[in-house]
Amino acid sequence: MLKDWNHDLIHQLSEVSDSLWRMENYKKAAAGCPHCQALWRKLEEEYEGHVKLITQEIKRHVAENRFD
Repeated sequence: MLKDWNHDLIHQLSEVSDSLWRMENYKKAAAGCPHCQALWRKLEEEYEGHVKLITQEIKRHVAENRFD
C-alpha cells in the first residue's frame, strides 16, 4: 500500500487531469459566451500548472526512493 502522501499525490493528479479533460467540453459548450470561454481557458492554464507541480513532486519522491 502507498504511503498517504504518495496516494494523495496520485489521487490529486487524477482529479486535476480529469477536470482538464472535461474543460475541453466546457469550452465547446460555452461557444456563445466569450466570458465563459475565457474563464475555462484560464482555469485550464492553472490546472496544467497543477499537473506539472504534482508530477514534479511524484518524480522527486521516486528519485529519492520515497515512492512507497
